[in-house]
Amino acid sequence: MECQMMGNADTDNRPEWDGIDIAALLRVERIDAAISIGRITDDNRNGRVFGGQLIGQSLAAACASVEPGRTPTALRVLFMQGALIGTAIEYRVFFLQNGKRYSSCRVEARQGTRLLIDVHVSFQVPAEGPSHALPPYQDIPQPDEVLSMAQIPDQLSRPSTGGRWGEFEKTCLEMKVVHPEQHLAARSELPCMSYWMRLRKRLPDDHGMHYAALAFLSDYWINSAAITHHVAAQDAHEHMYVASLNHALWFHQLPRADEWLLFSCESPGAQQGRALTHARVYDQNLTLLASVSQECLMADRASI
Repeated sequence: MECQMMGNADTDNRPEWDGIDIAALLRVERIDAAISIGRITDDNRNGRVFGGQLIGQSLAAACASVEPGRTPTALRVLFMQGALIGTAIEYRVFFLQNGKRYSSCRVEARQGTRLLIDVHVSFQVPAEGPSHALPPYQDIPQPDEVLSMAQIPDQLSRPSTGGRWGEFEKTCLEMKVVHPEQHLAARSELPCMSYWMRLRKRLPDDHGMHYAALAFLSDYWINSAAITHHVAAQDAHEHMYVASLNHALWFHQLPRADEWLLFSCESPGAQQGRALTHARVYDQNLTLLASVSQECLMADRASI
């Protein structure tokens, strides 16, 4: 279950991404024991590199540097500034602790002198211990009982563009929102949302890659539980500017990130232009794999 090195200089020095292969996107080129380079970028809807890529590549760089036999337990992220599309990203790893059972490190992601994110990652030697887990926040249908984004009826399409919801999915994944009529075309009664996600392309059997891929996914749509309580998802991009501020992820089990994952999300509060969302991540058998917390900027787009 240990992390493994994520790439090499000979095969991964590619400037463009095909939009599907998450392993290629998250794989980093290891320069030395402390420095790795990510050469491929994926953009977000604000014209910057998607934050999930920065998180996933930071974890990939940490996994490539940690002592063999240790698995990631948690990461904490401070977003500093947006990353520029098409520019290589340097990940520098600083180890803070290397104990008998636990390791911790800090990862800086930079483009030149620009500090993009600061990430703290914890690792442990796998161990046995007491176990319990809460169920999802609501009763959840299986993914084959939920419409895909492309299957959502026309009345829930974006009125301002005439586009279908499938066009707003990342090309690398399939997403299914539970009870889409409660979130996409209308404001949610409660700041809660659940959705299934699955990568379209299988990942290699590299445990470190699955941890990094889940880190990538953990930054996608999680803040929608907060947003859709105030504005319907179909109108959110037009009226609201959203950016991740702080992000935390705890791993409870080894994930298989290319199978259906359930994100069960709720937002306990939004104040002063910031919203907080918590999520539990389950596999299709409703085994708890991870927990996520994210604080985001949530502001009127006209004021930005």
